[in-house]
Amino acid sequence: MAADTFENILADIKKRKFAPVYFFCGDEAYFIDTLTDLLEANVLNDMEKAFNQTIAYGKDLSARQILEICGRLPMMAEKQVVIIKEAQALSLKEDEEQQYLRYLKNPVASTVLVFAWKHGTPDGRKSFGKEMKKVGVYFEGKKLYEDKIAAWARSWLSARKYKIDEQASELLAESTGNDLSKVTNELEKLIINKQPGATITLDDIETGVGVSKEFNVFELSNAMGYKNKTKALQIVNYFAINPKNGPLVLVLGTLQGFFSKIYLGHQNKSATDAQLASVLKVNPFFVKDYKAAVKNYSVEKLEQIFYLLEEYDLRSKGVNNSGTDHGELMKEMVFKILN
Repeated sequence: MAADTFENILADIKKRKFAPVYFFCGDEAYFIDTLTDLLEANVLNDMEKAFNQTIAYGKDLSARQILEICGRLPMMAEKQVVIIKEAQALSLKEDEEQQYLRYLKNPVASTVLVFAWKHGTPDGRKSFGKEMKKVGVYFEGKKLYEDKIAAWARSWLSARKYKIDEQASELLAESTGNDLSKVTNELEKLIINKQPGATITLDDIETGVGVSKEFNVFELSNAMGYKNKTKALQIVNYFAINPKNGPLVLVLGTLQGFFSKIYLGHQNKSATDAQLASVLKVNPFFVKDYKAAVKNYSVEKLEQIFYLLEEYDLRSKGVNNSGTDHGELMKEMVFKILN
């Protein structure tokens, strides 16, 4: 029925184009929270909220109670807002589902009803989920793949008139993972003392996020790609001393992804830089690094590396490991990969 992309819903809310029913769901809480918070902030002014805004949790109210609230007329306002957080905890027994379905077929025009359903989506086989897609503004917030986080961070900053260095955005992504709430929290800390138009640098990431610009998994991959043994061993020695900064499980996952991309690079040697960036799902800025790594590691060596990564993953879990700690395992593994 209505806009169903994150950007379009944002734009409509900011234009004060409100729908009678919103249904936000999915695995990425950031999208759900952002849209819900925007409706909470924009439909009513502060005076109107006192009498016309209800925020409840799915486990606390029955369908009858929620719909009774929805049926009220607003007091001294054009709209009332009813927000159901943690809507995944709603009781959807047959009789309650039927109550929701009757309301969805004829929602109250002066009520803005918002369902914030986290950690997944409603059962698409049931009428409740089907009807929501037909009647309400339905949006499913999906997790972004980790290779998309750096670009997303650049876009988030750009919308607020800030910039970020390519390497700084990649390091931020490496340190936060693909939890957008965590990413935005770090970005907000980075810009708090900066003027619009400023550029976030590696130094900012180091001081603001607490990730060393020299000793991190991103730099480890880069050093190994260029077979810079001295730098790579310096980094893993640092990780062995500071395990929170480079836990073995993170290093293993990063190197698995890194060498898998090098393997793909071998299979696409004739590709242009733009094509290779698309295949590897990396920023074009870093294609030169992967091309250098393709020259430094043969397919045969890569196959050996994959066996090594599997071996050390098992050893980190206690298989065929006679008490060697994770720091020593990491140093041993990186030495074997580089030699």
